[in-house]
Amino acid sequence: MGISVVDFIRFSLAFIRLATFFAVVPLLNMRNIPILVKLGLGALCALTIMPPLDPSWNVESLGVLALLALQEVALGFLLAFLVILVFGIVTFAGHFVDTPLGFGMASVFDPALGGQVPVFSQFYHVFAALLFFALDAHLWLIQALQYSFQVIPFGGILKLEPTFWLVMDLVQEMFIIGIQIALPVIATILLTDIGLGIIIRAVPQINVFVLGFPLKITVGLIVVVFSLPTFVYLVSQLFAVDGLLFRYVQGLFVLGGS
Repeated sequence: MGISVVDFIRFSLAFIRLATFFAVVPLLNMRNIPILVKLGLGALCALTIMPPLDPSWNVESLGVLALLALQEVALGFLLAFLVILVFGIVTFAGHFVDTPLGFGMASVFDPALGGQVPVFSQFYHVFAALLFFALDAHLWLIQALQYSFQVIPFGGILKLEPTFWLVMDLVQEMFIIGIQIALPVIATILLTDIGLGIIIRAVPQINVFVLGFPLKITVGLIVVVFSLPTFVYLVSQLFAVDGLLFRYVQGLFVLGGS
């Protein structure tokens, strides 16, 4: 049985949305993942989904096809951008942990991302990635991509202003939860600085630079270890089926229309 032109267009448009998503979404946007893997995953999912095409669209027009393709690129990027923002929470928290510990100027080169990454940002990112897969978030995210073709079909539109405020709300949550993750270390190092200030006032002969840096690093690392259960709980609330990412992806689908 041959493949019709309409079927090819349906596959191509679905592939564009999915390939755009897989190309920029965290954990798949690393350099050490071959581009063929991303394209193959997008093609496999597109072939499985094969969403319908509105017969009212004139698929013989190159302008119409170009418009539909651009819309699919925008939707794929927007869906991936929500995931990027949620993963950005742990990276943001890592920056706030690095600075009071004195690791703000120390970075490690990540060949997967192709740049310098702060120490605790990398640590939290890897930890969050493990939780992401442990909670099967990758599975329901693929299911959400499949569902997106029902609520936002080819040629469908999003309400721009509500979508903008939805993204801004997620950015606000990014700052709030990032501070919550880093707060134990920030508060402990602040108390340590206050204690060091009192000691130095009482015993001026003590060299604050010799005593302060190793003390803050030691205390900070201890707090990081003991705060890991809290980190696991907060990150689980991000990637669970009823978590933050799911709520915002579903909120985006509510704004979809044809």
